[in-house]
Amino acid sequence: MDILTLKSKEKLGCNRCEKCCIYRGDIRIIPVNACKISKFLKISLKDFLERYTDRLEDAKLEIVLKTTGSLKECILYDKNIKGCKIHPVKPMQCVMFPLVPENLKRDYFYNSNQCVLDNVGEITVNEWVNGNNKIYSKNKRIYVEWIKFIEWIQPKLENISEERLEELYKILFEDYNLKKWNLKSQMRNNMWKATQIIKEEKI
Repeated sequence: MDILTLKSKEKLGCNRCEKCCIYRGDIRIIPVNACKISKFLKISLKDFLERYTDRLEDAKLEIVLKTTGSLKECILYDKNIKGCKIHPVKPMQCVMFPLVPENLKRDYFYNSNQCVLDNVGEITVNEWVNGNNKIYSKNKRIYVEWIKFIEWIQPKLENISEERLEELYKILFEDYNLKKWNLKSQMRNNMWKATQIIKEEKI
């Protein structure tokens, strides 16, 4: 399977086939996604987390968008327009689909070929993942930081109390001021707070 870079050209397009919004498995979102989506939907962060997300049991401190029905449609999928209700602020997994990151830090991908469209012209991977909203370029760095943080903290959560775990969740996902624009800085600060708690636990 060929490795693609941002300069690579592929036949990428959308004919609203729904593949990106059904049977997708776990669409994980990071705290800054939750903040931006809740602002876009004009609801509180806590309301968004309760109504639209699930917490993963086998990957503590990670959350995913809920699914509905037998087709496991994303809860934010709009059947009427066959499109995403939060397109301008959608999660990174959705931004990249059908591309899959091989090495996100270096912008390496491969094409899962789940959206093969012969009637479209080739565009660069950069045009596909950034589009009009520049979600990929705006969020890649914090996304990579979150992945690194989760990989570090996950093994340490097996020996932590449920009370401490709940404290960590609230810090990482709920402790934000949505009226301020520096959401990434708030997220980094919250990851630092969570790190200090783990160090205090001496795990």
